[in-house]
Amino acid sequence: MALKPVGGRYEGVWKNELKNGDISYYINYRDESGKPVKVQVGKKTKTSDFTAKDAYAKLIEIKYKIQHDQEPVIKNARVTKIKLNDLWKSFLIYAKANKKSYQMDIWNYEKHIKPVFGDKAVKSLKTIDFETYKEQLKQAGLSAQTIKHQLTLVRTIINYAIKHDLIKNFKNPLSNIKMPDIDNQRQAFLTKKQAKKLLEILQTLDKTTYHLTVLLLFTGARFSEVTGSASQKNKTNTSTGLKWRDVNFETRTIYFKKTKNGNARHIYINDILFETLNDLYKNKKSDLVISTSTGGVILRMPKHFLTALEIIIPNNKTKDTQDKITAHSLRHTHASWLAMSGLDILQIKEQLGHKTLEMTLRYSHLVPNKRHEATKFIFE
Repeated sequence: MALKPVGGRYEGVWKNELKNGDISYYINYRDESGKPVKVQVGKKTKTSDFTAKDAYAKLIEIKYKIQHDQEPVIKNARVTKIKLNDLWKSFLIYAKANKKSYQMDIWNYEKHIKPVFGDKAVKSLKTIDFETYKEQLKQAGLSAQTIKHQLTLVRTIINYAIKHDLIKNFKNPLSNIKMPDIDNQRQAFLTKKQAKKLLEILQTLDKTTYHLTVLLLFTGARFSEVTGSASQKNKTNTSTGLKWRDVNFETRTIYFKKTKNGNARHIYINDILFETLNDLYKNKKSDLVISTSTGGVILRMPKHFLTALEIIIPNNKTKDTQDKITAHSLRHTHASWLAMSGLDILQIKEQLGHKTLEMTLRYSHLVPNKRHEATKFIFE
């Protein structure tokens, strides 16, 4: 096929002069992703007077519709509009190769994002769509952190597509959206009586959840530090998460490595923790201290934990964020117990791996205050 540009005032129109005297007309343009497209739009024959002018008119029509987020039809072929699902498929390939937490991305996308935006043309999405989405998730009772996860994932998917030229001439509608305010200053923590009852229930309900709760409660570590759930592969192709090489049974200490969120530290293994670690070691599935039944990373706290919580704290799941007990509350409980036992703030900071003292001062009100006692005897 020998295509030649028509030229002149019909820029973007091409023709192919056939041996039988017919002329096929083609138009050349870029679709919404910036990809060049060349397609036949008509033919001049003995029974058809289709001309270059007609082809050019079709070109103008298509460009107009693309600019206004419409879907022009050329004969039986539709101009394909890129949907969020299309971008997600490409992003997922990247995520599987580069993100340890890609399974969490899959869960969030399938459950929260796909039903709302999956089949929508990306270029039709506006900032107001996501402001509305944010409010809908809030009304549905989702936490600020969960809502932020959804918005961040969509923003990341679109940024990835823009960076890799999967879509062009498009500003990410989430680039200026205000993310929900996250209040991590939880006030609630478990009493020792509640914690004991929680562990008793979990021990009969689900062993893995029991062991994970023991690890979190008696080390004060972050969920990601224990499970490795929020980590990414680093330059040595390893991931964070508590490994058996970090556990020393002889000295009864656990070593938590430095992360972007916390400092390195050694944690003492008390008797309950020692028993859990022994049990896990006898049945280990991988180099992770605690994992799924197949040796994989535990992505979120098992539902058994919430079930047990509802038994000891009725209606816990409906409480306000600051008063609700969650998996992260186990770390808060650990720190609160240390403070109430009289441990000073600097030692609590070291135990939790906080990078700044300011992060630890939230527990200062729980430390027995000798200064207050001293003022009672100042005139005696």
